[in-house]
Amino acid sequence: MESCGTPWPRQTRPPGSRIVLPHTFVHLPNVGPVTEQALWDSGIRTWVDFRSSNNLPPRIRAQSRGLKDKVGECIERLEDEDATYFARTIPRFESWRMFADFRHNAAYLDIETTGLSPDYSIITLVGILDRDGYHAFVYDQNLSDLREALEQYDLIVTFNGASFDLPFIESHFGEVFKHTAHIDLRFVLNRIGQKGGLKAIEGRLGVGRPSELTTLDGFDAVRMWRMWELGNRGALDTLIRYNAEDVFSLPKLAEIAYNRLTSSIGSPAPKLDPVEYPETDLPFDLDVVDYLAGSGRRHGRW
Repeated sequence: MESCGTPWPRQTRPPGSRIVLPHTFVHLPNVGPVTEQALWDSGIRTWVDFRSSNNLPPRIRAQSRGLKDKVGECIERLEDEDATYFARTIPRFESWRMFADFRHNAAYLDIETTGLSPDYSIITLVGILDRDGYHAFVYDQNLSDLREALEQYDLIVTFNGASFDLPFIESHFGEVFKHTAHIDLRFVLNRIGQKGGLKAIEGRLGVGRPSELTTLDGFDAVRMWRMWELGNRGALDTLIRYNAEDVFSLPKLAEIAYNRLTSSIGSPAPKLDPVEYPETDLPFDLDVVDYLAGSGRRHGRW
C-alpha cells in the first residue's frame, strides 16, 4: 500500500507555467464572455495589456480606473499563488481556468465510504494523487493524517466532489477546504458535452484503466471494505487499487477538458501539455474481483 502519514513540501510553480488566468477577465465586475472576447479581439489579451490600455471597450470604459485597480490586485494575488482568491472571484462554471496555473500544487482526490450520508457512514479511504504519486489514507490506519496533508495544496480536483467528497470529508474533519480552491470535473466535463458517470466518460474520451477492475463500482467498494473487516487482506489491496485508478484518470480528464474549453472560448492562451505522474503498481486480488463479479454479487454476500 502506498500511503502518506506526514505532509510533504509545498510544490513551487514551474517557470513559465502561467497560462489562462492572466488572460481571464470574466471575474471582473460587469465583464462577461462577450466583453472578454471584445478585449481579446482588440489586442488586450492579458492583465498587463489591460492595465496599460487607453482604449477599453465602451461598455466598461467608464469604470476603467476601478477595473485596472482590480486587475492589479489579480496580478499580485497570482504572484502570491493565492488560489482561494480566484476561487472566490471566478464564476464557478469558469473554475477550470484555474487548473493550469495551480496544477503544480494540486491534489486529485477521491473517497470511499460505507454509505451515501456522513450521518450514518464512515470514510474508509481517501486517495490523493499529486506530483509525487498516489497516497492512500485508510480508516483506523493513517486517516487522521489527512487534514494536515490537505493543507499543503492550493487546488483540489475531484469528480462530483462538490456534492459528495468534500462535504463528506468536512463533516468528519471540519472546514478542511476553507483555504483551498476546488475544481469539480463533473461540471467542467458537462461543458464539453461529457455527462454521466466517471467510467462512462473515461470510455468515451479514451482514458482507460486495467480491464480487470472495470467491473467494480461504488457498491463493490463498500463490499470490499466489509470483506477487509472480516479478514480478507486482498480486499483492502483491491479497494486501494480501485480508488487509485479513479484518481489517476482525473488529471487526464482535466487536461482534455481544459484544452477543449480553451479552444471553444477562443482564448489566446496555448493548449496545455500533459503532465506525467508516477506510475502505480499497487497490487490487487483477482479472486476478490471475480468474487464480486460472480457469486458475491448474485447472493449479496461479503
